[in-house]
Amino acid sequence: MANKLTIEDLDAMDEPAPESGADEGHLADTDFENPVTPSEAEQSGQSPVALVRHREMTHGMKMFIAAKLQGKTSRAAYREAYPNDKGNDNTVSANAYKLSKHPLVAKALQDAWGQTEEALVEDMAASKRYVIQSLIALSKGAKQEGSRLKALELLGRASGAFTNAAPAEAPAPSAAQLKQALAGHLKLLKQ
Repeated sequence: MANKLTIEDLDAMDEPAPESGADEGHLADTDFENPVTPSEAEQSGQSPVALVRHREMTHGMKMFIAAKLQGKTSRAAYREAYPNDKGNDNTVSANAYKLSKHPLVAKALQDAWGQTEEALVEDMAASKRYVIQSLIALSKGAKQEGSRLKALELLGRASGAFTNAAPAEAPAPSAAQLKQALAGHLKLLKQ
């Protein structure tokens, strides 16, 4: 099992070790012919110590996550989070992809979407509003005309714009069907 060090442990290692009673000018123990000495882990036969870096989320990461949760594309969210990045669309898309795969960002997005999905399942009205708002955003902001048209079509279906004004009438029953139904009702009355 590898030991984990924190930054404080590394800082403590940088401090000079206490003298072992030898004079400062006395270098008799130093091997000048072979200056490479094994580390403490190698000397003790233990596995090397793993460095654990505890990083916090930057302001840009938080802005990216907030924009993604608002329904923006990765590219638009990255541009909003990092307005000083003047790269072309391909560079911004690549950076946005890398940022979305960053462990802190991916976990935050996954947690936020999980909470959003749970809340949407509990409230069907909120689910409908979310779908309608997303479709409206897609119909306005999609880059391809086909995507915009599909979003508009789904919006139309959701609002009932494509249903006939008059409800479809059931076909009139035939004389044979009426006789059969009447005979069934008469049998029930006789019993």
